[in-house]
Amino acid sequence: MARKSRKNIAVTNEPEIKTAIYIRTAQYIRLSVEDSHNKGNSIENQKLILDDYIAQHPNMKPAGTYIDNGISGTTFKRPEFQRMLDDISAGSIDCVIVKDLSRLGRNIIDTGFYIERFFPEHKIRFIAVNDDIDTDNLKSNDSLMICLKNIINEAYALDIGKKIKTQARQAMREGQYVSARPRYGYLKDPNDCHKLIVNPETAPVVKMIFEWFVGGMSTTEICLNLTEKNIPTPSIYGYNKGYITSQKSVGQNSWTSRTVRNILEQEIYTGKLVQGKTDTIAHKQTPRDKSEWIVVENTHEAIISQELFDKAQVRLALLKNKHSQKTSTPYTENLFKGKE
Repeated sequence: MARKSRKNIAVTNEPEIKTAIYIRTAQYIRLSVEDSHNKGNSIENQKLILDDYIAQHPNMKPAGTYIDNGISGTTFKRPEFQRMLDDISAGSIDCVIVKDLSRLGRNIIDTGFYIERFFPEHKIRFIAVNDDIDTDNLKSNDSLMICLKNIINEAYALDIGKKIKTQARQAMREGQYVSARPRYGYLKDPNDCHKLIVNPETAPVVKMIFEWFVGGMSTTEICLNLTEKNIPTPSIYGYNKGYITSQKSVGQNSWTSRTVRNILEQEIYTGKLVQGKTDTIAHKQTPRDKSEWIVVENTHEAIISQELFDKAQVRLALLKNKHSQKTSTPYTENLFKGKE
């Protein structure tokens, strides 16, 4: 049999494997209150560093910028971080890039979880530019360095947190208003954000609530009256004025007994500041003992008199005591049960 010539054999190419040309890279930027004094951590500076890094890597394509401003790195319940996680789960991101590890977080356990578990499971490349960390090109001692840096970052956050608490309580003792939003009935002085001035729009509502309650009206009746008068609730009013930015914190535009009672319990309306009622422990607010509250007299103009406030407290206590003394009718078994 004659041999076949190899020249006539057609060469068949194997199917070409298509790979992504670009790495879809998400920029994550975080700035907390404690970091705001450091210009190197400003949002603008972080963005410049990340933009420059991507520009030097032609295979990277920006896939969105996620910015959490004014949120501590000790918690991962950040709106933009959570949105980024949703986009990762949706498969629209290949890489996450941050200025340094502390921008991702200052909690060693949770930060480690995302770097060591979540990102790898979702095939996400993680890069911390200034720390020279790239999970696609880890050096022999990088894992140890990541762990050490996370420990240092958490220790820094705890130290700064203690200093901020100490400074805040000292400011309270000096009669400064330290809350981010003004209490309903007041405004922050435009010349001094730590001082309150009477809000001519809402102060009359506060006074009316106290007078109605001391006059014998129930909290339910007060709610109905306020709703009928189309008076916005404190949360709706705050949202309309920009004090409250999250729609989820607003609720419905209807007054509740809880909202009315909350106003009736605030001694701030007598012209004194009562602050430091709670403490943050393990990211949760817990009430402090009344002996630890910081009370400073005559720090701002009063909306109601101390006498009217005291009368309201007496009635609140009576109603609370009356409610606690209510007993339900004890259960008695049916004598004829089981008998025909």
